Amino acid sequence: MIKKTYLSLSIFVLAVLLGFTSPASADPIVVQLGGVSAFAPIVFTGTIGTTLVPDPPFELDNSGNPELFLNGSSFNIDSPLVLNDLLFVNFPPSIPADGSATGTLFTVDLPLGMTPGLYNGSYFIFGGLTPDDQDLLAEIDFQINAQPASSPIPEPSTWILLASGLGGLGRVVYSRRRGLAVRQEA
Repeated sequence: MIKKTYLSLSIFVLAVLLGFTSPASADPIVVQLGGVSAFAPIVFTGTIGTTLVPDPPFELDNSGNPELFLNGSSFNIDSPLVLNDLLFVNFPPSIPADGSATGTLFTVDLPLGMTPGLYNGSYFIFGGLTPDDQDLLAEIDFQINAQPASSPIPEPSTWILLASGLGGLGRVVYSRRRGLAVRQEA
């Protein structure tokens, strides 16, 4: 009788433990830039008034998982920067087992009038083993080093054109004044 009680209790405990197991989820994908893992914050440098395209492109590696579906993304970025999300434009909807995909995940607009300096951002990729999963597959922390636009130095031909235009304007003004003086004397 005691053996049956222990056996029943053991089966009950096993059933309870199996009922509380967590659902299957995918391991994170590895994000690389130029063959280097992107775990630490990545710093991109851009010029104010332009759109920054991260270079080299991002590589998403799926190792140790079956096919992974890329189902969504989100991001945080300091104002006044504007992030343009390109995950579904430049990447396939899924990455096969032991496969990878390379492309531009996002671009960042650096608007005119912003203050030069470091700005922070984070980019998140969601997905999983099915087209409906929303597990966090990757987090990319980055900084944008916004540099002021440099003032271009005019070329010599620009200086010559400017000087000849000012010379012509001066000649017109001089001839008109001279013409007025001659008319007033007459």
